[in-house]
Amino acid sequence: MADNEVVLPRFFKFFLSVTTSESMSIPTTFTEHLKDPLPKTAKLQGTGGGTWTVNFSRIRERAYITAGWSKFAEEHELKDGEYLTFVYDGECTFEVSVYGRWGCKETRAVMQWSSFLILMKKILQWPDASETGVVVQTVENSDSDEEDTSMVDAPVVAGSSNLGAMTSIFFNTRLKKRIYDLLIPANVVNENDHELRFGENINFIDEEGTVVGERANFGDDRICFKGWDRICRRNKIKVQDKIECEMFHHRKLVHSVKIHITRG
Repeated sequence: MADNEVVLPRFFKFFLSVTTSESMSIPTTFTEHLKDPLPKTAKLQGTGGGTWTVNFSRIRERAYITAGWSKFAEEHELKDGEYLTFVYDGECTFEVSVYGRWGCKETRAVMQWSSFLILMKKILQWPDASETGVVVQTVENSDSDEEDTSMVDAPVVAGSSNLGAMTSIFFNTRLKKRIYDLLIPANVVNENDHELRFGENINFIDEEGTVVGERANFGDDRICFKGWDRICRRNKIKVQDKIECEMFHHRKLVHSVKIHITRG
């Protein structure tokens, strides 16, 4: 293990529908890693890109994930005998991986781009398609009962919500000792041609899906987002690797960062 690799606390649980379909207990030995007093809520980050908010409860001196867990279990189609790993970032977020009965990691509850765009439109109050020239269209597939959701070709529009048609802004970074936060370089933010703005959350996008990062508050002008360590860990980024960050924005409000890795 490299000296600069941070190992976050984690635990695993077998899924049994009789005992863990409505709530899930957290191992007693793991509770020392949780905040005291116990937070009311936590977030479960699935490998498919989605995030689920769940409640924490303490019952007879033991911590449980209660409200919201049944929805997570249902949407991940958990079955008896499968097991899950929970990696805790120290900030009330668990990265949850599902392993099938044969011990292979599986990606479930994948967040489709159509769902992602609809969610971002609600959060950022994106304009209608008539203003941006972007249309999300559902097309019937004659060979399948499933719907194929695709994006109709659209002209390149500055600030468009079409990630493929947008003029992107790039910057480079590398693995640093503090891997928990991604720092947006000041010169990128303040260039006259950019004048970028940032909200309280940002989406880190890699080949595995999406991780939602929360803005860190340091009391100064630095713009940093938490959750970067999850990107570094699941992509096994090394010090010699080059990371190109492609930022997408809507009317100068940055909502997503797509990660491109060049191995050193």
